[in-house]
Amino acid sequence: MAAIAWAEPRSRLARIRTPRQNSRHGNGPPAPVSHRHGAPAVHPGERVAIACRRPTVWTAALVLAAGAGRRFGGGKLLATLDGRPLLQHVLDALAEAGIENPFVVLGGDADELEASVRWRDAHRVRNPDPDIGLASSLQLGWQAAMLSSPRPDAVLVLLGDQPRVEPAVIRALIAEPADPSRPVIVAHHADGARNPVRLEPQAAALVAATSGDRGLGPVIDAHPELVRTLDLEAVNPDVDAPADLVALLAEGWAARVRANADQVERVREAPDGHDFYASVSRTFVADPARAGDPVLDALVAVARPDDIWLDIGAGAGRYALPLAAHVAELVAIDPSAAMLDALRAGMAEHGIANVGAVAGRWPPGPELRAIIGPDPVADVALIAHVGYDVEAIVPFIEAMESAARRLCVAVLMDHSPASLAAPFWP
Repeated sequence: MAAIAWAEPRSRLARIRTPRQNSRHGNGPPAPVSHRHGAPAVHPGERVAIACRRPTVWTAALVLAAGAGRRFGGGKLLATLDGRPLLQHVLDALAEAGIENPFVVLGGDADELEASVRWRDAHRVRNPDPDIGLASSLQLGWQAAMLSSPRPDAVLVLLGDQPRVEPAVIRALIAEPADPSRPVIVAHHADGARNPVRLEPQAAALVAATSGDRGLGPVIDAHPELVRTLDLEAVNPDVDAPADLVALLAEGWAARVRANADQVERVREAPDGHDFYASVSRTFVADPARAGDPVLDALVAVARPDDIWLDIGAGAGRYALPLAAHVAELVAIDPSAAMLDALRAGMAEHGIANVGAVAGRWPPGPELRAIIGPDPVADVALIAHVGYDVEAIVPFIEAMESAARRLCVAVLMDHSPASLAAPFWP
């Protein structure tokens, strides 16, 4: 089934791994030691559990999720990443690390979050006045955790807007022994993020001293003698603004494209030729006078007689040729010479003269730009079943938006014909 998207023009991801520490539960080499108070360092790599000493500190988790998300435009924790709300990612990371009953402090979006999140056994605490700042949520959650029975030996504090927090990091923090003289353990990431933070009961005065919207940061900085640091080479980005979410979406997309390409290479029986579509281009030819094509009908419905359309990855003209009858001009771009030959053959067969076939790849380099001219080059920019294998998808889409004066249209498969093989692919 094809889906059509309409739009008006307009931290690096790291996975972590650490070697096993010397303990009766591990048989590998000792973990590298950071330069801060002897805490184990954590290195980037594949997603695997950190093998470390068995936790002896009973740790509760506290997730701060009451912020209004004003820089995001509201509803931040309900925004989806990889099909799940941002807050769900944090709760799922905790569950993978063995904590299914965290305390979660909610604010103005509480009702919407209640209906959208899988809570497992989470304890929800509502902050009646979250606008006071992050500190008020921290203090409410800390109180709820410390009044629970049995009282935890430590509380692990996480932010609800850090969806890439790794279960391995959570496990590493939990595994650290108690130290009443230094009751704070900070996970220090390569991007400067200092979360999660583990607090032992002796840190109660620090929690009480927090104020405003900065949380633990200032009081931890004021008392370095109370702090242990777990140095990480991974990153743990906040989602504060829409651009932050776009960056995470782009990183996830790129990772899937790379994984798919790697798997294609592993199972490939013969190398691709210079023109991948040379032997199959005729299978993409469709009658421009056809009826009963719902995708084509939807495209025609937004076409205007005086429009110029740009069809990026036009192929053999499945949509370009029939759309030509409804617009003033259409520019069809494709990198495959075989596809463009099939398109030109269709133009000649059906007497279509207002389509320009242009060889090139998107986004446009200097040669293609010299042919199509400066932006905006069209009223409407269209991609149809193009982009699935584009790793740098954001520049691709941004160039598409810049090229269109009025509208951008994307036709994509909801489930491809090959979806039966999906369990075997990234």
